[in-house]
Amino acid sequence: MPDFKETDLYLPVKSLFEDLGFTVKSEVKDCDIFAVKDDKTVVAELKKSFNITLVYQLLNRQTFCKNVYAVIPRPKKGAKDNNFKSMVKLCKKLDFGLITVALDSPVMFAEIILSPNEINSITNYKKKISVEKEAVLRSGDYNTGGSTGKKIITAYREKSLELLCLISVYGPFSGAKLRQMGYEKGAYSILYKNYYKWFEKTGKGVYGISKTGENALEDEQYKSIVGYYLDKFNNEIKLKEP
Repeated sequence: MPDFKETDLYLPVKSLFEDLGFTVKSEVKDCDIFAVKDDKTVVAELKKSFNITLVYQLLNRQTFCKNVYAVIPRPKKGAKDNNFKSMVKLCKKLDFGLITVALDSPVMFAEIILSPNEINSITNYKKKISVEKEAVLRSGDYNTGGSTGKKIITAYREKSLELLCLISVYGPFSGAKLRQMGYEKGAYSILYKNYYKWFEKTGKGVYGISKTGENALEDEQYKSIVGYYLDKFNNEIKLKEP
């Protein structure tokens, strides 16, 4: 099998869960994959191989989710591989799900080998609520599961990008103007706290875009989300035109 990265596992697994009716988000509060369908949630962790680090991760995820899956490349020998058989036994014992991805196939696909029985008890409700809230607040899936060394598009970063696009289209904003546009109080705090240095004061309580913010609008990593919000706000202006 040629060299591959954990991120190569992501799209086949995303497609698998979407085909099953789930909404999939990646890199949600340290979870490689977080999927939701009605009241059912799934967490999946991507690894190049099944190892003790993965086991520890899945045990941690079980404290706030009943359906956790290990995702690994499909073994060359398939189900005949003795190590794979032992892996399946361990997953059954610990109530982990197991998904393999056929990276050695021209048509890379993911397959559920084992599903959890959902016998574990949720013990970390604070984390459960936090992860679910983060996923809900994201308008789309702008990350790739298994990524390392990349800026993750969190709900906070997405909201900051939304405000950046809003100001780019409409001009500088005050808190009062944001409220008139229907934004919650917390949106204004993003401007004055200015965590990413994307905004700058242009008057008393009024914020525009800094040079760093202009660079963020051109950042390739933010291309899809910036395009989405710029289109949204430009279309709003067109609808208001007589």
